[in-house]
Amino acid sequence: MKISVVVPTYKTPSEGLARLIGSLDRQTLPASEFEVIFVDDGSPDDTLERLKGLASTHRNVRVEAIENSGWPSKPRNVGIDLAQGEYVAFMDHDDELYPDALRAAYEFAAAHRADVVSGKESRTTDPGWALGSYDVDRAQAKGREDVHPLLPMNPHKLYRKAFLDEFGIRFLEGRRVLWEDIFFNLQVARDAKVVSSLASVPYYHWVTTEGSGSTTFLKSNDDYWEWLRRVCSATVETLAGDENRMQREQLELHQYNSRVAGAFDLKFTERSERNKKFIFERAAALQADFDYRRLNDRLTVSRRLRAELLHAGRQDLMETVCALDAAVPAWGRADAVQWRDGVLHIEGVVEWADSSGRRPALRRTGGRIVKDLPQEVLDVVTRDAIDVTREIDAIELTAFVHSRQSRVAWASETTAEVSVEDRPDGTVGIAGRVSFLIDPRRAAFGGPLDSGSHWDIRLHTRFGSATTARAVKSMIPASVSIADGHLHLVYPNDGGAATLIPDGQQEAVRRLSPTAVSLEEGDLVITLSGQHDGSGSVDTSVGEWKAGAAGPRGTAAKLTVINGNAFLRVPGPHPAVRTLRVGDRTPGGAVAWTFRSRRGGIDMEPAAGTPGGAVSAQPTAIAPRLRRAAGRLLRKLGLR
Repeated sequence: MKISVVVPTYKTPSEGLARLIGSLDRQTLPASEFEVIFVDDGSPDDTLERLKGLASTHRNVRVEAIENSGWPSKPRNVGIDLAQGEYVAFMDHDDELYPDALRAAYEFAAAHRADVVSGKESRTTDPGWALGSYDVDRAQAKGREDVHPLLPMNPHKLYRKAFLDEFGIRFLEGRRVLWEDIFFNLQVARDAKVVSSLASVPYYHWVTTEGSGSTTFLKSNDDYWEWLRRVCSATVETLAGDENRMQREQLELHQYNSRVAGAFDLKFTERSERNKKFIFERAAALQADFDYRRLNDRLTVSRRLRAELLHAGRQDLMETVCALDAAVPAWGRADAVQWRDGVLHIEGVVEWADSSGRRPALRRTGGRIVKDLPQEVLDVVTRDAIDVTREIDAIELTAFVHSRQSRVAWASETTAEVSVEDRPDGTVGIAGRVSFLIDPRRAAFGGPLDSGSHWDIRLHTRFGSATTARAVKSMIPASVSIADGHLHLVYPNDGGAATLIPDGQQEAVRRLSPTAVSLEEGDLVITLSGQHDGSGSVDTSVGEWKAGAAGPRGTAAKLTVINGNAFLRVPGPHPAVRTLRVGDRTPGGAVAWTFRSRRGGIDMEPAAGTPGGAVSAQPTAIAPRLRRAAGRLLRKLGLR
C-alpha cells in the first residue's frame, strides 16, 4: 500500500463528502494502491451511516468510529495508527485532491526519500494564497531561507508513516486545541531529514466559501491568546538548539509578524473599547515574554511601527495608526493585450488605491521616503518604523492565471518597473508598469492550461506587509489566436477583468460581435470583430432559432482566422432568413442576429426584441483576395 488517506469526520455535510470522495475516485493512482480511512468522531447525525455506505461500494475505504473527542486531533491519530500505507495523507472532510495528486506526490516522495512532501495547495477564496511557497519543485526544501518549507503550516501534506512512528509524532489531543496542525508540524520540522516541495502538480484544494469563518479563532477570546502563547512556547522548545536556529526564528517571526503585530489592522479600530484593551494587553505580553523585539528589524515597516507602539504601551496611537496606515491594495490595468504566435502579451499599469480612492500616505524627507503620519506618532517611534524606501525598491509584482473551476493558480514570468512621483505638496506617489507573457500551451508549469476552463488573469503584489491578488482590469476587446489547431480566447469579462479560455471557441462566438456578412458558396460567412492571431480553423457551433423551436439549437460552424481576421462560417443550404446567437456577450450586443437574403446581398440586424443597431453588408464585404485565401486555407486543412 503506497498511501493511506486519513479523514476525520464530524457531522460531515453531504455535499462536502461527495466532493471529497469524488476527488478520490478521480485519482490517477490506482485505487488498489491507496486506502481511505474515515475516522468518525462520534457524529450525532447520519454521518457514520453514510460513511459505511461508501465503504460498501469502495473496496479501499475503511471506517472507524470513536467516541466524540471534540477535536480533529484524536481521529487523525487513530488514522495514523491504522494506516497501512508507506505514506499518510491528511484531508479535511469537505476538501478535495486534484486528480494527479496522490500519484505525483508519492513518486516525488519516493524518488527523494522524503519524510514529508508539501504539495501545491489552493484555497477557494484567496486566489494568490501561498503562491510564493510553490514556486519551483524542491527535492530538499529544508534550509530554504525565504520561507519556511512547511508553510502554510496545515496538515494537508504527505508524511512518511515510518517517520511519524519513529519519532512518535502525533497531533496534540484535547476537546479544544487551537492550531493543532502547528504543534504537529513543529515536531515534523525538528525531526525531518528531507522536506520536499512539489510545485509542478496541483495537490490539494482547501475548500472555503465567502463569509465562512469560525468563532474558534476570535482574537477577543482569552483562549485564542492562551493557545497562541502555547504555540510560541512550543516553537522555542521544540526547535531548540543551534541546529534549528534558522527555522525557529523563521517561525517565531511568522507568529510575531502575522498574529502579534498583525493583530492591529483597520478592524481593530472597529472593536469595542473593552476588546481593544484586551487584545492590546495580550499582544504586548507576548511581545515582552518572548523578547520578540529582537526580531523588529526583520519585520515589515508597517508591522514594526505597530510593534514599537505596542512596546511603548500606546494603545491610543495604535488606533490612530490602524486608521491611517491601513493596507492599500494594488490594482493592475491592462493597456495592451495582444496575441503573437500563440502567446498572449500583456502590458499594463499598477496603482495602489482602495475602493474610496485612498492611496498610501508617503512623504520624501532627506532623500528618504517615509510614512506620512501625525507628529504625535513620530515622536514615539524610530525612523526605521516609518522609512519605506527599501520596501518600495523591493516591491514584488507577479502576474498569474487563476482557474475559476479548479482554483489552481500558475505564476507567469513578469517584468515590472516601479517609479516614484514627487507631488507639489511634498507627498509621494507610487506607480508601476508590468509586462508579462502567457502561453496557454506552457503556462501550467511548462504544461498546457486546462482546456475550456476560465482562467482569470491576476496580479499578485507585495509592498511591505500588504499583499494582494487582484484581477487585471481590461477594456481591450476580445481576440483569438489559433495555434497548433487550438483556438485560445482572451476577453474582458462581465466584471471588466481580463480572462483567458484555452480551446474557447464556443465562448469566442459569443464574445466576438458580427461586423459584416456575405454568402460564400452557399454558406453564411460572418466577419467577426477584432484583430486576431495565427491561422487555421476550428469546429464550433452557434445557437440557431428555427421555426417552431422554443429556443436556439446548436448548429455546427467553423471559426477561421486568416491575416488577422476572424470569420464564422455557417454551412448552407442557407434559408432566406436565419436567426443566430453571435456576439451576445459583447457589451451592448444583441442577444441574437437575423440574417436576411435580398437581391444583390444580405442584411443582418438584431433579432426582434434585442438591443443594438442594424448592419447592412454587401457580398463584397470580404475582399475577393482574402476570400480566395481563406478558401485555399480551408481546403488545405481539409475543412472544405
